[in-house]
Amino acid sequence: MEFEKRNPKPEEASKNLPMAVLISLVGIVCLLLYVGWQMISDEASTVAELDHPEAVVVREEPIANEEDVATESSEPVEEVPAAKVEETVKAQPAMGDAKMATHTISKGETLFSIANRYNISVSTLQSYNDNISANSLSVGKKLTVPVMAIHTVGPGDILRVVGGKYGITVDALMKANEKTKNYAERGEKLIIPFKENK
Repeated sequence: MEFEKRNPKPEEASKNLPMAVLISLVGIVCLLLYVGWQMISDEASTVAELDHPEAVVVREEPIANEEDVATESSEPVEEVPAAKVEETVKAQPAMGDAKMATHTISKGETLFSIANRYNISVSTLQSYNDNISANSLSVGKKLTVPVMAIHTVGPGDILRVVGGKYGITVDALMKANEKTKNYAERGEKLIIPFKENK
């Protein structure tokens, strides 16, 4: 008997308390899931029907022949980094607000590939460069290329922001600047190609 007096058995407060807490927690979790689901779900009644896109017109451009490709010339040409782009002062009235950039031809480039890179036509490229034809391309030769703008990368500029500022895609911006990574350094000059083929 003395043993029972010294170590009394603890009394249970209520067997229903843990069950009430469990039910309350399950209810709160269900409520949060319901509210969260409503916030992220799209209601079919609020989705507007999309207009049908207009027909896309594709222009046929000639495919470059083997003779159109830039080749090494017999004359020694000063070694210049491939496709170095610089601002020039020359202005052509035909393109209006267009800025001018200099493109140095590298091995394997064609008039079509250069024009395509800057989103201009071959005839526009030829009009800015007198006496240039598919047969007269040589590695190291400099071409004047019209571009929409030349943007100097500032603090916080990323290609997506720069492209959005000028209304062009990141892919077009990367192609015009021969970039393989979506990255731009502060102070770097980026060529901004035209939105539409000129």
